[in-house]
Amino acid sequence: MFVSKNGRVQVLAEAQIPGSLVKLLLGEGGGDQLGKTICATSISGRYTALAHAARFMLLEIPRDGKSEYRLVSVGSDAATDGEAITALYCMDIYTPAHKSSPAVCVIAGYSSGYMRVFSAHGHLLTAHQFHPQRLQCIRLRTPAQANSEQSAHKLQYSSCADPRAASDDSEEVNLTYRDGTLVSIDGRSLYLALRLCLEEAAIDEGPTFQYKKWAFDLGTPRVSDAAACGPPLWRDPLAQLVRGAHASSAQLADATARFLVAPQNGDAAFGVFTTSEDAAATFSAVDIAGKMAARVTGAVLSMARSYLWRGGSGELSGQASPGRTEPSTMVSCALAVRDSPRKVLHIALAPAQYALAALTDSLGRVLLLDLDSCEVVHMLKGVRGCQCAWLESTCDGRRCLLVAVYTARRGVLEIHEPGAMQPLDSVNVGAGWTLVQCPTQPLGGSLVVGPAGHERRAALPAPAACVLLGHDGRIALITVDER
Repeated sequence: MFVSKNGRVQVLAEAQIPGSLVKLLLGEGGGDQLGKTICATSISGRYTALAHAARFMLLEIPRDGKSEYRLVSVGSDAATDGEAITALYCMDIYTPAHKSSPAVCVIAGYSSGYMRVFSAHGHLLTAHQFHPQRLQCIRLRTPAQANSEQSAHKLQYSSCADPRAASDDSEEVNLTYRDGTLVSIDGRSLYLALRLCLEEAAIDEGPTFQYKKWAFDLGTPRVSDAAACGPPLWRDPLAQLVRGAHASSAQLADATARFLVAPQNGDAAFGVFTTSEDAAATFSAVDIAGKMAARVTGAVLSMARSYLWRGGSGELSGQASPGRTEPSTMVSCALAVRDSPRKVLHIALAPAQYALAALTDSLGRVLLLDLDSCEVVHMLKGVRGCQCAWLESTCDGRRCLLVAVYTARRGVLEIHEPGAMQPLDSVNVGAGWTLVQCPTQPLGGSLVVGPAGHERRAALPAPAACVLLGHDGRIALITVDER
């Protein structure tokens, strides 16, 4: 265990990945390459998925006091020789309270562009190729909702809330490809499809679901990262007064979807792309079943299956078929930040209720970007080659957002409070770690459940958390004590 000087930050190694499992994943002589594997965790870090080449494994933290992780499954379903896993997401699936245990799926993205979803036991549930380029990142974006009364209040640089945006927003799984194409899969239809896959033993055809495919006018063949931010939840009431003078302000205010894109080439460090296309879901059986999914009955499952499976009477538009991909919708640039030679390398989105993103750049800095105003509200310097993740802690009786910055060259983990000039605390953990962000909400957690007049979200978000994966197989949870 590592503890900071004032004792506020603790890095506690929860368990060790056994050497036999490391050898199974990496092969003989690959033990020192564990830090270069792709890693993803479930909510609170109970499950950890690791991927190398075309193979992944799912591990579970021991519950019987043992110090080593337990192997849950091993999966490998590459379609062609030389195909490798390039993105990984360990996704919790919301299940009603009467179910015995929550469901977990592993979403793997491949160099061929395929997305494959596996059950916790390693069974292939569905496979789709939305775009024939390297799939380099998978994110679950959920609507903004507070996980406590304290976190319902945004940070001090927030403006005015727009309740319309919160009601129109819905969760989605976003796939980022190497050429900047971004696919947004409708969370409700994917949730129902996966629930049906997990609950029915025999399925003849693979499921299909709604999705949208976006492209950006970049002038460059590759991007370092791209992320969907959803509609703005906080609007500046003075924005209406400057529409005539600043076209970009009008685009940001009217946007129904926003995207952060970091191109690899050109003079732009990053850009904000917006669209005002109506993103409201159509009134279909998928939407009806989606609102009832937390109390699924046989009738609802049958109705949903006819819409979600190929060959059904109400086949959804936009299904993927091997060898053919749908065209993309071009999104215009509302704002480009040009500060050559600065290039943004990675985008880390905070939980949606905070509307913040941490951008690591090529000049050894971290930019904290307010997603509502598109302003850089804070900059951290001297952290070249760092990794960033978000976590929440209790500060002065309220939940507050913190950003963890790990600099491998110095072996130092710093915890920063957005807006503060100095780190909240730091701890020397040494080199060879990988900082991994934990999800905060399961797929389907934002569905509306409950009787009329008493509707509620299916699941409240968990506090943001992150872990460190060591090259020696240790996985350590980062905690910040209350003050």
